[in-house]
Amino acid sequence: MPPSNRLGRAGLLALVLLAAAALGLFALHMSGLYAKPGALPPALDFDPYWSAARMATAGHAGDAYNNAAIEAFERAHTDLGAPGYLAFYYPPPFLLLCLPLALLPYTLALLIFELAQAALLWPLAKRILGRGWDWLPVLAWPGFLMNVFSGQNGGFSASCFAGALLLLETKPFSAGLCLGALVCKPQLALAVPVALLAARRWRAICGAASSAAALISASLIVPGWPAWHGFLANSGAARADLEYLPIKWPMMQSLYAGIRDAGGGLAAGYAGQAVLACLALAILAWICARRRGAGAEMAALSATALLVTPFLYDYDLVLLTAPLAWLAGQGSRAGLARWEKALLVTLYILPVFARAVGLWAGVPLAPPLILLLLLAIARRAATPRAPA
Repeated sequence: MPPSNRLGRAGLLALVLLAAAALGLFALHMSGLYAKPGALPPALDFDPYWSAARMATAGHAGDAYNNAAIEAFERAHTDLGAPGYLAFYYPPPFLLLCLPLALLPYTLALLIFELAQAALLWPLAKRILGRGWDWLPVLAWPGFLMNVFSGQNGGFSASCFAGALLLLETKPFSAGLCLGALVCKPQLALAVPVALLAARRWRAICGAASSAAALISASLIVPGWPAWHGFLANSGAARADLEYLPIKWPMMQSLYAGIRDAGGGLAAGYAGQAVLACLALAILAWICARRRGAGAEMAALSATALLVTPFLYDYDLVLLTAPLAWLAGQGSRAGLARWEKALLVTLYILPVFARAVGLWAGVPLAPPLILLLLLAIARRAATPRAPA
């Protein structure tokens, strides 16, 4: 029986049916069949991407980082009728990549944005899984579906890690190019230097530096210095959201947010996050220093990226694509321990209920589970060289 059958094909089929129902509701929303005046735009988190791109193409790139200005734009050009707004805190390299979205109306731009992520991530995930696996677990992956329903960009970040995993052994410079693109979401790139330096992946380091420098340089030309000035000037507001906006903590999946939501102070939150980050980085460095193969190194890097940053939401869990696919593929070839199977299934469905548990109990489930995943990868790395 194929490994996908052994690891719960019936359960995955149920997830596909749930996903199909959710996608149907999403399609109805986008079609406007039950839209009403003042309704929120679909995939709400996409609103600031599209709005910032339109402001930049109109010659107001700096205003995209002015919270009052982007709120006024969102209210004037989308159906954002509820109190509050969505700020644009991403660095200018990401704004550069968003600019083509401004050429399209909101709904069409959103559709292309999500299809582009699927076209990148799904084939990469299937290749990492390897033979013996069909498309079912890839298409039903709740992490990607949560990213789609939120209108977020995590599929692109996950593709950077997945692409690096597949390319590192044969085309290390190209693998580095993938990782350098994380300059668009730099909080997810904090562990990249540790992994590449520990593994002595010099050509990958050159590739990462090249793509990061190219994106930064291009963003200094288009959208230009006003965008950088606005981004730097607004960085304090972004930090304040993380540190002093308690409504967000139950929805987040970092240890920092869990400590703050439990009543811990700012110093306690950062201290706990720092301890977890140091532990994860130490495990990552150990795995990469052993040079047990691109699969183990990049799977560990993707998992560590989620443990290092204090700013983490459930839609960011799509970054588990590479490590889950790699570990499942390893299980197809060498078998999985019972606890590894349970961990894979739990992490696979985690994006479905992570936020609900956080809102109900104030407990972020992701940190201990992802740490266990990192230890499972380390266990594989301790054996003779793991296949990529």
